[in-house]
Amino acid sequence: MTLRALAGMSLELCRDLQQRALNAESPEDAVRLATAFHRVSRGLRQTLALELKLVRYKDDLHFKAQEKADLAEVKRKAEAETHDLAVDQRRDGVWTRVGDCFWTEHEGADWNLPDDGIDKPDRPPPEDPMWDRLEAFLDAEEAKPDFLTRDFDLLVIEACDAIGADPTLIYDIRGRERAEPEPATADSS
Repeated sequence: MTLRALAGMSLELCRDLQQRALNAESPEDAVRLATAFHRVSRGLRQTLALELKLVRYKDDLHFKAQEKADLAEVKRKAEAETHDLAVDQRRDGVWTRVGDCFWTEHEGADWNLPDDGIDKPDRPPPEDPMWDRLEAFLDAEEAKPDFLTRDFDLLVIEACDAIGADPTLIYDIRGRERAEPEPATADSS
C-alpha cells in the first residue's frame, strides 16, 4: 500500500516537473528541472518495478501454498484409498477363511431351505445368523486401530469363535500352524 502511494506521489511530481521544464523561461532552469524530472522518474520506475516484483512474489507464494495443499490432499486421498483397500482385503480374507471353516464343518448339512430343487446345498442360506455375527465381528474389529497389523490367524480364530465355528478345522490351535489335511486312504481292494 505504501509503495502504491509513493508511486502516485512520484507520478504527480513527474508531471509537475515535466510541465515546469517545458514552461521554463531560461535554459538553466529547463536543464535543472529536466535533471530533477529524470531523477524522480527513475525513482518512480524503480518503485513500480519493486511493487510488481512484490506482487509476483506474493502470487508465487500463494501458488506454492496452493500447490502444497493440493499435493497434501492428493496424498491424503491416496492414503485413505490404500487404507480402505487394505481393510477390504483383510475383511475378505477373514470372511473367506472363516466361511470355509464354517462350510467345511457343516458340509452336506441340510440348511432347511425352502424347496428350491436342491436336496442338500453346501452353503448356508443368506439369512443364517452366522453371516450377521461374522459381519458384526468384522465391523467391531475394523474399528480397532490394530485391525490391519494384528496377527491374521488370530483374527480368523477369534472370528470362528464369534460365529460358533470350530477353528481347529483349519488350524492346529496348540501350535498355531495350519492343520494338515488328512491323507486319503488308498483302497486296497
